[in-house]
Amino acid sequence: MSGDMRESARIPVAIVGAGPSGLALALGLARQGVRSVLVEQGRGGMRDRSKAPAIHTRTLEILRGWGVEQAMLDGGELVTDLRVRSADTERTLFSLDFSELDDEAEHPGVLFVDPGIIERVLLRAVSDSGQCDVRYGTELVGLDTSDDSATLTLNGPSGTYRIETDFVVGCDGANGFVRGALRLPFEGAAYPIRPVLADARVPDERDELPWPRLHNERRGVTFAVRLRPGLWRIARLDGGELGRAEEVPNEEVAELAGTVLGTGSVEAAWASRYRIHRRGSPHFRVGPVLLAGDAAHVHPPLGGQGMNAGIHDAANLAWKLAQALSGRGDVERLLESYDVERQSVASSVSWWANLNTRLFLQTPLAVRTGMLRLGPLLLAIPALRRSVLRRVTMLNLTCPLSPLVEYEERAAGKRLPNPLLRSPGGGRIRLYDLLPTGPALIEVAMDRAFGADVPKETLPLTRVVRIGPGGHEDPTNALRGLLGAKEGWILVRPDGHVAWARQHPEGLGDAARNALGEKG
Repeated sequence: MSGDMRESARIPVAIVGAGPSGLALALGLARQGVRSVLVEQGRGGMRDRSKAPAIHTRTLEILRGWGVEQAMLDGGELVTDLRVRSADTERTLFSLDFSELDDEAEHPGVLFVDPGIIERVLLRAVSDSGQCDVRYGTELVGLDTSDDSATLTLNGPSGTYRIETDFVVGCDGANGFVRGALRLPFEGAAYPIRPVLADARVPDERDELPWPRLHNERRGVTFAVRLRPGLWRIARLDGGELGRAEEVPNEEVAELAGTVLGTGSVEAAWASRYRIHRRGSPHFRVGPVLLAGDAAHVHPPLGGQGMNAGIHDAANLAWKLAQALSGRGDVERLLESYDVERQSVASSVSWWANLNTRLFLQTPLAVRTGMLRLGPLLLAIPALRRSVLRRVTMLNLTCPLSPLVEYEERAAGKRLPNPLLRSPGGGRIRLYDLLPTGPALIEVAMDRAFGADVPKETLPLTRVVRIGPGGHEDPTNALRGLLGAKEGWILVRPDGHVAWARQHPEGLGDAARNALGEKG
């Protein structure tokens, strides 16, 4: 195609950018039965190796719902007892035992995995779905919008052409075309530092050293984790020199590796000097165009939550676009809720990353040393420790002030726990494995008669799960704790967040329709 050629078929969703966020959105849409086109300027392969090599528990839950969690687990190493060791003394500086969260999550911990594996797993699942047309070597060069559609001008291997779509989602990164076309600023700033990031091949016995490893010195910290046998991710988090070139010679990578792994030969698989930014768009949606991932928000890498937040953007948006395209949903309310909910989460992730950045990159050695000594004492406080564990795993994130959530009960907007249940037949099953991709109702009962008079079959639900007599049992009492009562109902959105939770059924029907953004 060339010139002013236009594809005849209108596409439901066009996604720009095939990084983790774009691939995740394509997969999330496919699981909802929505067709999409995914365009990527590059020719394939890993776009940005600076992504943190960590997948957190909440992200694993999302990936499980899409059928790719096990492939991710097989490609990396799940650390459930995180012990950060001094590279100088091998002493444990601080530790986080994520098994404390077993009562509400199946795989609490941090999955360390090569970022390239993350993209390959997602791409394979997207391709296998048959719902997404992936077009590499295709650049977006023009974007025109109306109130309810958009036209993209694309430059691909066969020339320039145009496609029409109901919705466009920019997942094309911090310097992408889509946000620029919307004339949205990227508010925030860069930190006045230039750390070094490297992936190093370690061919000897140092590959068996315990990790994560940390070296703390006057100019900053050097941190290392193993991505897979023989390959380590090493980060020097210091002030750096703003004027130095991005290229990092192999000798410098060897010096970095020496500080955390000891002397010996290494080969740089990849290395770069980079800038750290804390920025965000004031809006994640303008008309039929939305932003997700780094196109919407970027964060300092400490904490490793930026890529994860982009995948969460995709999970939040996929079901809402599906509902909007079905004709049942109020498009304005659904897309407004995406903007409101994800702006709040981006702010929370940014705050956490900024806190870690200031502690480790912008404080004197004495302060960092003091924090490393104080940390274990603070983590000995049970309530504080659990709060930190939930924040690190991203299980703490909520959907505050959303137009789709009823806030009269304390559970509304929270992530639904995933306790291990006892089945009626005596087996064990996680709650999430009982939930579909659509909305569900959890009925928490103390006797068999509870809820019998509630006309659940008239509600826009894909499943009702009963906890108590006549159903599954929750020995952890996580669901009763969520309700703050022995009995009640929990209305769950397709993305696993609580839309409504009460001890009485009045208003359940309206809440279910509101949670799905249905037309009034």
